[in-house]
Amino acid sequence: MLRRAGYEDVTVFERGERVGGVWNHNTYPGAACDVPSHLYEFAFEPNARWSRRYAPQAEIQAYLEDVARRNGVLEQIRTNTDVHSARWDEQRDKWLLQTSAGAHEADVLITACGQLSVPKMPSLPGLGSFAGPAFHTARWRHDVELAGKRVAVVGTGCSAVQTVPRIQPLVEQVDVYQRSPGWTFPKMDFAYSPRTQRMFERFPALQRLDRMAVFAFMEAGAAAMTSHRWLLAPFRAVGRRQIEKAISDPELRAKVTPQDELGCKRLMLTDEWYPTLAKPNVELVTEPIAAITPSGIRLDDGSERPADVLVLATGFQTHAFVAPMEIAGAGGRTLAEEWAEVARAYLGMSVPGFPNMFLLYGPNTNGGTGSVIYTIEAGVNHVIDALGQLERARARRIEVRREATEAFNRELRATLAETVWHTGCTSWYVDENGNDPSQWPWLWSTYRRRTAHIEPGTYALS
Repeated sequence: MLRRAGYEDVTVFERGERVGGVWNHNTYPGAACDVPSHLYEFAFEPNARWSRRYAPQAEIQAYLEDVARRNGVLEQIRTNTDVHSARWDEQRDKWLLQTSAGAHEADVLITACGQLSVPKMPSLPGLGSFAGPAFHTARWRHDVELAGKRVAVVGTGCSAVQTVPRIQPLVEQVDVYQRSPGWTFPKMDFAYSPRTQRMFERFPALQRLDRMAVFAFMEAGAAAMTSHRWLLAPFRAVGRRQIEKAISDPELRAKVTPQDELGCKRLMLTDEWYPTLAKPNVELVTEPIAAITPSGIRLDDGSERPADVLVLATGFQTHAFVAPMEIAGAGGRTLAEEWAEVARAYLGMSVPGFPNMFLLYGPNTNGGTGSVIYTIEAGVNHVIDALGQLERARARRIEVRREATEAFNRELRATLAETVWHTGCTSWYVDENGNDPSQWPWLWSTYRRRTAHIEPGTYALS
């Protein structure tokens, strides 16, 4: 998008061995997107040949690499390179970066680190003492043979919901350790036939129409979780019906029935989770974990359950938006200092005191529905408009005004307080102090509209 806007001198630092980000690192069994394929793609690079309604990990990874290759940007991406720090040089109006490959300087810094990129390891006593293989789903050990093994899976979030149904037929026993149940919704996944793919290819308007329909449904879900919570009622009914249809055992049914409001935690799409939990070699354990032992897991009630393999489906460090980089802006003030209380940014993108810096998928740009790719594209449009303002003004720096940021944050926090995410559950959206640096409390069409152009008076140019 930057190159199409005329900005050719772009360098991308990628710490992985190839592009793909989350889709490169998350290769656990069953890994797939929970956004329909025609919305989880770049608007400027539609793919008529998705194999399924919800594309699997390997296919998304191949798509991302293909887009990078066909658009000629791979040569601008420096893989296997960590960025350790970035410091704003006041005298020269440049960003000075220290990377694992040496120093680099730039006029503009864009962070695109993601919110779900650093695995979160649970603080369980004895975790390091486990004698068998132990690994996070985001760092799946494909060299570990699971056939005939007793596997312990800690966590019942999105990755567990995808992984457990895939490994269940292979293992002798799988124990799933649940802290609290989450709401699910039928995924209704299906394969696209070759004929359907040809139709999308021959008539691109059909694919655009499908994309619009998916987006409209996602917007309805966003409205239900934010400003029109009465719309949650039919979603709740579908979620309860899914449990009742798949699970006949009243004790298990009670264990998996959420007590929180629908959407307070991340809503999970699945057709396989509940039927899998009802299998004879699967047990859902709700007793709290006391400690990990060399041979298994000890529970609070004193009992111990043996395990050969330990799988940690425990999510990510979601509020460390630029970790592990250190970013120092004007006057040497670091982003960590600026965000000591909670991460805040104007439209999730700009921070006062950090000139010529923009964040993609930054604070408060996540949602209960929608496509992150859509959000990122909206963010890049904002960056391009800002760069255009710099050029037209013949300025060297652009910086969001603090008063504009504070006004936005007052509006944001007041609106967030009325959303489903602040109804009392424990989730990765809200921190231990009740702050929510993650969620966008309006529609996604609103985000695209508000980021499309720089509002007069919002930024200072010099």
